[in-house]
Amino acid sequence: MTLFVPLEVGSSPPPTPSFLVHSETPNLHLRRAIKAILKAKRLVVVCGAGISVSAGIPDFRSESGLFQTLKRDNPKEALSSGRDLFDASVFNNEHTTSMFCQMIAQLSELSQAASPTPFHQALRSLDDRGRLLRVYTQNIDAIELKSGLSFGIPEFDKRRAKPRSKPKSTGPPITDQSAISTSAHCSQDSPPMTPGSRYMSPAVEVPRCIPLHGTLQTLHCQTCMHTFPLGNYVSSLTSGTPPYCPECTQMEETRQLVGKRARGVGKLRPSVVLYNELHKDGEGVGEVARRDLVGCSKGKGRSGVDTLLVVGTSLKVPGTKRMVREFSKAVRARGCTTSKDTASAYTGLATPAPSPGKGSATSTDDSPIKSIYLNFDFPGPTREWEGVFDVWLQGDAQSFAELLREEIAKEAAEKEAALERKRKREEEVNHLEGSEEAGLPKKKKAKTENQNPEKPTSKRTPKGLETPVRPRKPKRKRREDMNIGAPSAPKITLGSSKLIIRIPPLKGRYIPEVCITTPVPRGLKAVQCPCTPPATHIKHRVTSLSSHPDYPPSDTTEIGYDESDLSELSADEVSDELPRTATRTAH
Repeated sequence: MTLFVPLEVGSSPPPTPSFLVHSETPNLHLRRAIKAILKAKRLVVVCGAGISVSAGIPDFRSESGLFQTLKRDNPKEALSSGRDLFDASVFNNEHTTSMFCQMIAQLSELSQAASPTPFHQALRSLDDRGRLLRVYTQNIDAIELKSGLSFGIPEFDKRRAKPRSKPKSTGPPITDQSAISTSAHCSQDSPPMTPGSRYMSPAVEVPRCIPLHGTLQTLHCQTCMHTFPLGNYVSSLTSGTPPYCPECTQMEETRQLVGKRARGVGKLRPSVVLYNELHKDGEGVGEVARRDLVGCSKGKGRSGVDTLLVVGTSLKVPGTKRMVREFSKAVRARGCTTSKDTASAYTGLATPAPSPGKGSATSTDDSPIKSIYLNFDFPGPTREWEGVFDVWLQGDAQSFAELLREEIAKEAAEKEAALERKRKREEEVNHLEGSEEAGLPKKKKAKTENQNPEKPTSKRTPKGLETPVRPRKPKRKRREDMNIGAPSAPKITLGSSKLIIRIPPLKGRYIPEVCITTPVPRGLKAVQCPCTPPATHIKHRVTSLSSHPDYPPSDTTEIGYDESDLSELSADEVSDELPRTATRTAH
């Protein structure tokens, strides 16, 4: 689903496409779209002729565009559309070639006289704020370069292995000077190539603006591919005559001097990409787009694009259509919050998943805005763009640029005010420190210190704000502090044939219960009574068999008591002093 937000109040949504949802609060969604652009970390902008119309550069497909104007101004040529002059077949005929050169000369004069529009200046402001990752422009006027953005297509390494044989020359390769001059921010201190290295590895910094369809600033030879500034050959183009290549001319003269056969001299043509031909720098454009999609190892775009803005284009060119769809899929995949959405985003499909229909209950108020389309008309065919854009801002690019610049100025003012408040606080702190050093009285603080040390200030809190106090756990007694001198009373049981004495365990010293069993002497009755232990030391004395004839030879134990206290004995001494006839552990 795509949210429809008109920039002009009172605009009604068009009947198509069916997946459009009209915003009930357009001002709110417009602010959200602006915030999404200003908060983006890696914004990619794909722009078309709509951003340069206010600068005096005609667009192509509107009623007053270049295609209709060329057809109307050349009725004798029987042109079906001015698009025929932007086809690669114009070089097959001298007449169409002459018309093409004259048209390019006129467009070059218009682009030289044009000034950056508010949208171009907004792009520069975004770049200064560090929000802009890349601008892919379909325009050939190069106004982005005038606004201060770096412009051009870098020359990446081919990554091809060198031949096994040593090269005849180890000097640096010849490069086009024009390509270097248009890239204002390209790295100039890259390390030189090593003759014996396998791969060429000079560092290349990518310009901020990439021309997708070439530029009116240069001409290139169709034979040797050398590049030259277009400004030096405007008069020749105005007359409808393509100039000859100076490089081929010089090479041809040299070959004639040495007696070699002639190869021919090439002609210069504008470095503009026409229909039904390949981009001569297509590999460089594809490499930049690939890095912006998946990210690179270092630099601003190491994580890839996170927000997409498509503005001023009807998206009719197949290559641009595919680029926009891939960027939209990338930003939506990075904005997914569930693993299911993330998994579906990386299925490798070129078409994003279709969104819910117009009557869906899915709310768009909380969904993040990652892909924005800004233009008067929605691109067609509409079924190809379902689920590609989150918001369609219907209106003029320059009006939106003014809103964007106002928000940027507002944020800058808030930032400046915050810095001013911080500076004032620092000045106050420095003034207090200076007054302390000079012996001046301090300023009264909100919380005054207690000036009478004998009378402490009360720190009682109100009853309503009192926090419950947890009861403190009692401290565990150490083993040395435990009293083992007062054990429980032992029990003596006189049975019919046995005398049983049970001494309870001492819990503080982990001494088990002691049970003494011995036969009952004749003459004693079987009774059971508790016995309080005397405060004497237990002492075992072994008597002779002759003094106790009633006891068996193995049991001649007599229990006696000493005058010493039980508390004076340790646990080991107590366990050693007691008889070990039968022992069990207390539970």
